[in-house]
Amino acid sequence: CFCSVIGDVRGRGLMLGVELVTDRTEKTPAKAETAVLFEKLKDLGVLVGKGGLHGNVFRIKPPMCFSKDDADFLVDAMDYAMSGF
Repeated sequence: CFCSVIGDVRGRGLMLGVELVTDRTEKTPAKAETAVLFEKLKDLGVLVGKGGLHGNVFRIKPPMCFSKDDADFLVDAMDYAMSGF
């Protein structure tokens, strides 16, 4: 299950941060995995930012016109991109 690489989801309003880790207990940053997923999402047409002290946090900042269909596309793309983990 890809959810094992998600260490934390945080944010306020439309701005979200999804932190990726290799070990959920130790919160070990998943630097390499984040870089791979970042490129996979870009190839799928999803542009997210990358941040955090270790570069392992996806920054999702959609525009105000973000619709439910857009949200469904984002979730499906993330699910597909993370399916190899």
